[in-house]
Amino acid sequence: MQSNADILRKLANIIRLGTVAEVDHATARARVSSGDLLTDFLPWSAGRAGHRSQWSPLSVGEQVILVCPQGDTTGGFILGAFYSKANGAPEASAHKHVTRYRDGALIAYDDEAHALSATLPGGGTATVSADGGLTINGPVTINGAATINGNVSIDGKADATGDVTGAGVSLTKHPHGGVQTGGGKSGPPV
Repeated sequence: MQSNADILRKLANIIRLGTVAEVDHATARARVSSGDLLTDFLPWSAGRAGHRSQWSPLSVGEQVILVCPQGDTTGGFILGAFYSKANGAPEASAHKHVTRYRDGALIAYDDEAHALSATLPGGGTATVSADGGLTINGPVTINGAATINGNVSIDGKADATGDVTGAGVSLTKHPHGGVQTGGGKSGPPV
């Protein structure tokens, strides 16, 4: 028969608040420190872990909820995380869904403004790979240099405020040979 002290200890261990002490990324398990307790490596809950799967590992120092069925910490699991002074919420708006990364990158959607944004730190890169094609519906603004490796087809008007060069020939500065001054017009560029 269990003593009252043993029963009280197990009841106290059923749900505990703790802090992630160590993470094993290869096994998707972490150790949790809670008071004088340091657990073994335990699994943590994931947003999805079936045909759709997500990976967002815990980090050392993150506050979590430790659930131990029947008060047995060896059979416990990490239910989730919550904000703390050390790791506060990345946003305080009721209209935004935000993911903040440790390097400062931020992905946010504002459902009130209908605006999606991704901000990367200096030197950050982004890649979209779609062998079947990529379609953008709506106006597009590019601030900075652009490189296109492949053919370009334009179905509509194309305006340029600066010079355009094709095969080394300037659109605005190329000469026309065999032309005399006067009212006549030259032929197409060569």
